[in-house]
Amino acid sequence: MAKEFDTSTRSVLENLGLKPVEPEGWLCCGSSPAHRVDHRLAVQLPLESLVLVEQQGLGEVVLPCAMCFNRFRSAAHELRLNPDLKESFDQELGYAYNDTVKISSMLDLIVDRVGMEAVKASVQRPLAGLKVACYYGCLLTRPPKVTGSTEAEYPMAMDRLIEALGGSPVAWDYKVACCGASLSLTQTEIVLEMSQKILANAAARGADVVAVACPMCHANLDGRQAQMQDLRPMPSLYFTQLMAVAQGHPEQAALERTMVDARPMLSVKGLI
Repeated sequence: MAKEFDTSTRSVLENLGLKPVEPEGWLCCGSSPAHRVDHRLAVQLPLESLVLVEQQGLGEVVLPCAMCFNRFRSAAHELRLNPDLKESFDQELGYAYNDTVKISSMLDLIVDRVGMEAVKASVQRPLAGLKVACYYGCLLTRPPKVTGSTEAEYPMAMDRLIEALGGSPVAWDYKVACCGASLSLTQTEIVLEMSQKILANAAARGADVVAVACPMCHANLDGRQAQMQDLRPMPSLYFTQLMAVAQGHPEQAALERTMVDARPMLSVKGLI
């Protein structure tokens, strides 16, 4: 799952002069199911990875996945608010986490740290004529007291990134709506309804493609489309896939891995 996110992200970082370091022994963050069934486990799973990062002397961890970003930020927030919980984990893990690790999303890193001028300089094939609905979902910016977002209800960071790539972000209504996330397996009909509304609104606002930053969102918006009724197929790509295309490396975008093939549309527009 999300191999296309991994491949395109590594390519994008390389083209921006960055080399990612993957902490050895990292754990799954618990995703959305863990915090529903076991609050302590939902804190512990991200914490153990944060401990590994801190012990390796790294000052920042960057999470490509919006869900991972939210769970890491939530765990750190909870530990700051609950000293007793932190002390119990310090004893259990045999290490007192010092909260020295900055937690960022991949979108934060590229937009705020790398900067739009550097992104523009990396573009080899501008996304001219491509209308993009930038989908942040419900975890990348909310709740703002956890994520640190200053524009939680109508974020614009990905929109600014698409503009730097030469594309045209569209104004639309569902950019922070929930797709249903992990209910995809237990309440599929609800997810189909929620995800179809997102895709239909993107189409109604004139988008050619929906850009995402979360594997769970992508699984629902891309992988579930075949089960939706009366919906015109709408490609859903990770924002890093669009970046790889704009940087002149469509082979690193792993476009062949999506269920709704974006390549015909991108070819017609002369982008691949």
